Amino acid sequence: MKLNEYFDSIDINEIERFIIEKQEENVSIEFKTVNHPDYNDSNREYDKINISETISGFANSNGGIVIWGIKAQKDASGQDVAKDKRPIKQLTKFLNLLNRLEGQAVTPTITGIIHKKIEVAKDEGYIKTFVPQSENAPHMANFSGKHYYKRSGDSFYQCEHYDIIDMISRKKSPKLRVVAKVVAKQILHQTTTRWRILVSVINDGNNIAKYPYLALTLSSGWQADEYGLDGNRNTGLAKVRNNVLFQHNYSGGVDKVIYPGAMLDVDHFCLDIAKELPPPNLTISYTTTAEDSENIKGKIEIDSSEFAKS
Repeated sequence: MKLNEYFDSIDINEIERFIIEKQEENVSIEFKTVNHPDYNDSNREYDKINISETISGFANSNGGIVIWGIKAQKDASGQDVAKDKRPIKQLTKFLNLLNRLEGQAVTPTITGIIHKKIEVAKDEGYIKTFVPQSENAPHMANFSGKHYYKRSGDSFYQCEHYDIIDMISRKKSPKLRVVAKVVAKQILHQTTTRWRILVSVINDGNNIAKYPYLALTLSSGWQADEYGLDGNRNTGLAKVRNNVLFQHNYSGGVDKVIYPGAMLDVDHFCLDIAKELPPPNLTISYTTTAEDSENIKGKIEIDSSEFAKS
């Protein structure tokens, strides 16, 4: 389950589970108590510091979820775990505080932060906060000494100089994503169905992807279409034979780039099966990269029902 999907699923039952099972804080979940609404100057700073550090730390890492209203404590092994429920009073007021301070808490500001109430009594309960991974990192924690933070294990740490340089470098890198879709169904010789899919690479980053590379392995029976993308055996990237771990390998030279926000169609793949048989599920394992880009690995699943729609 993706992090944002898990965030949506968190309710009072999940809060109860955190306590009963002594849920560990981890790379994507943080528990925080709050001093609001018993505000004096020191309490106000406590909450502001927590807001600033958690937003900076998760945004500068892989994103995360903060549950406000749960006390964490180290267990016998030294791991921070959910210990007690500390419901927040004047819940709406604290929610408004989070919404107001999130724009002041870090520099530059972050889009996509979500705060939601989990109410258990009249204006009392918990708040869950979703912080997405940011494409504009690094983000400075303005209320916490104007330091930069990242997430490691179950805690946040103050960034070293090399962490900040690394985040700046990643911001300038292309970010590739592989997609596949069903594009054709053809009847051959009245007895065979040929299913065809198109595999493409999208650049979601802010910089041009130079020297793109893609390697694929498809479910048994699937082959690269001998006629390529256009019927003349042309493909979006040149076929190469330099990765024995994958069935199909493609790369681009200096003349082949993927601009930010653009998609490059790479190749068609096809499967021939008896006409009376339904199309099987398809799994595509892949790795893709480009100059100054991370090596991205993943899988694409196309259910048989998707073929039936074509």
